[in-house]
Amino acid sequence: MLRTLRHLMFGALSVGLLAACGSDDHNPAQTAPPPPAGPKSIVATAQATPDLSSLVAAVQFASNNGDLVTLLDSPGTLTVFAPSNTAFDNLAKALTGNTNARAADILIPANKELVRTVLQYHVLTSTVKAADIPFGKAITPAAGGIFKIDNVGGKPVITDGRNQKANITATDIVATNGVVHLVDKVLLPADKSIVQTAVASAPQFTNLVAALGFASNNNDLVTLLSGTGPFTVFAPTNAAFDALAKELTGNTNAVAADILVPANKDLVRAVLQYHVVTSRVLAADIPVGKAISPAAGGIFKIDIVSGAPVINDGRNRKANITATDVFNTNGVIHVIDKVLRPADKTIVQTALAAAPEFTSLVAALQFASNNNDLVTTLSGAGPFTVFAPTNAAFDALAKELTGNANATAAAILVPANKELVRNILLYHVLSSRVLAAEVPTAATAIQPLLAGKTFSIIANSAGVTITDGRARTAKVIAADVLTSNGVIHAIDKVILPAP
Repeated sequence: MLRTLRHLMFGALSVGLLAACGSDDHNPAQTAPPPPAGPKSIVATAQATPDLSSLVAAVQFASNNGDLVTLLDSPGTLTVFAPSNTAFDNLAKALTGNTNARAADILIPANKELVRTVLQYHVLTSTVKAADIPFGKAITPAAGGIFKIDNVGGKPVITDGRNQKANITATDIVATNGVVHLVDKVLLPADKSIVQTAVASAPQFTNLVAALGFASNNNDLVTLLSGTGPFTVFAPTNAAFDALAKELTGNTNAVAADILVPANKDLVRAVLQYHVVTSRVLAADIPVGKAISPAAGGIFKIDIVSGAPVINDGRNRKANITATDVFNTNGVIHVIDKVLRPADKTIVQTALAAAPEFTSLVAALQFASNNNDLVTTLSGAGPFTVFAPTNAAFDALAKELTGNANATAAAILVPANKELVRNILLYHVLSSRVLAAEVPTAATAIQPLLAGKTFSIIANSAGVTITDGRARTAKVIAADVLTSNGVIHAIDKVILPAP
């Protein structure tokens, strides 16, 4: 595009020079072409580009004592996303409702502040060339708010604050004070809060809006999500709320309205708060596999499954994120197909509920406790990480310790082994919550609850592997079982501390 622009400018200059000097073919000094034009300021570049005449007019119109013109003409490191004349004409049609409107029709005194804000929304205060575009990330223009640029089929596409798409049709037009990228639509900053967006998106979110109104105390949840934020809301669809009603009532004909009853107010309130994160997290910024802490407390996590984001909630239920990065004035919405629910079981309760996989672990905890202290500890606030051996792992340990090929876990739960079993169990517990994605990629010594003993852990392409104090290895075969007080990782071998 720059080459084309320079060619047009060069041609225009050449024609003008020839016209001024006549046609004297014998004066080589007069007929020699001028030197190639160097970069101009952003304003001069726009003025020299016929398809940006509406942009130039808008900048002049919206300036206060020429300040926008001066900004774009002065030394600096700016990036300008420059809409074409057609883009401005289309904006005029949209704003006026007149299919014959042109850009000049919106350059009227009543629109000056609007046009000024819109123009500032196209300007970045740093130079960002095409190769440096942070695809999928929030971009903050001079006007505030955000937009983002995605790579769509190898081409850059902008999503503005009102979730409209604009193609970048030419990149890296170099100016003396920055760079210009041409766009085929005028970008508009967001004009709706999260609540207003949900209301405007009816009928997709009518159940969510109804639930917010129902569960608010003096309208506090609605007020919160209409405030400055920023927030991230994982917004369940109407179908998701209907499915929750069926789940909670056991009635296959239930719909969302059936759970919006006074007895459920605290439950619905906690569930809604569990969908809100008190920061803005775009899809490109999702901390994949790591703990996400919503406003309600507890955690959930998001994994990428077959290239798509999937939420694992506190009850280890899965929800698909079906649409991402719906922008608002105070944050972002991601649409999900299931209502998330916070954890309701401790580590011990989860192990009991997972029977028969962990019956040997539960039996060992009860056997090795002093006045039930191990069970009480793992039912407390935590958070803890438990590497939970399966029943098969405990049976294998019994064979290993007794030398009896037919031994099962019960064979080692005898009074003489109580201290041994107790130490082994403490060796499987960390006093912090560590999800699989947070395990180091280099072998790292870990201190469990068993004082003075460590084991080594590593995460790589083969998964998470533990090397215990006796150089035996165990593999994590099921990771990140979330509970109300921590996380469980199922392992295929009972790990043993050094003698």
